[in-house]
Amino acid sequence: MYQEIKPSEELSTSIDSFWTFSNNQILDQFKVLPDTCTDLIFDLRQNIGYISGAMTKYQLMELNAHSDLIGIRFKVEHFGNLSTVPLNEVKNLRVDFSQMLPSYNTNIFNRLSNLETTTKKIDFLEKFIITISRQNHHKQDKLILSVARRIRQLKGILSIEGLAKDHYISLRQLQRRFKKYMGLTIKEFANIVRFNNAKKDIKTYKDLSLMEVAYNMGFHDHSHMHYEFNRISGENPSHFR
Repeated sequence: MYQEIKPSEELSTSIDSFWTFSNNQILDQFKVLPDTCTDLIFDLRQNIGYISGAMTKYQLMELNAHSDLIGIRFKVEHFGNLSTVPLNEVKNLRVDFSQMLPSYNTNIFNRLSNLETTTKKIDFLEKFIITISRQNHHKQDKLILSVARRIRQLKGILSIEGLAKDHYISLRQLQRRFKKYMGLTIKEFANIVRFNNAKKDIKTYKDLSLMEVAYNMGFHDHSHMHYEFNRISGENPSHFR
């Protein structure tokens, strides 16, 4: 069974959610859509951990019966300063926890396994995140954080050249720094942000036609939105209505 838990207010800026997957009786297959997040996943049954890099298109996942997983879904801009590996090297990939956060791969699995409830596990992970975030605060790229925040505010509908101008940096420098820190190009990040906002509007505002949603979200036309949805999610926009 899959369950999401919202983070505390202190971590709400950097963490989208915590999640668990356990007590399933059969092999489970499902589609995961890009969400501009990077997941830190602990497999408590196998005592291993891995990091799922930011995705640019959907992935089909398979989980074994009796899995016992707990994950931290970081907003990708708040994970770049924690990793020892540039995030652009793990885009659309899953890598071993120890490769990206080697200093913390000690007794964390034993500590989690010994905690009896999900609430206690989440509390432990929150304290873990707060500790490593404070230790790595100096590695934050505040300019890129500002750019990412602006893209989210504009729902991915923007001019990349305008972003560079507003942040007093050349377009080439901005693109290079953004990709290394975020693991995605500015265009990839903005497209996924726009996709998720359009998907939300399609589901929420049922009185709006798909054409109106496409126009509101800055697509050239309905065909353009259809193409982007199919490329990113493997589904047509109407699937989310």
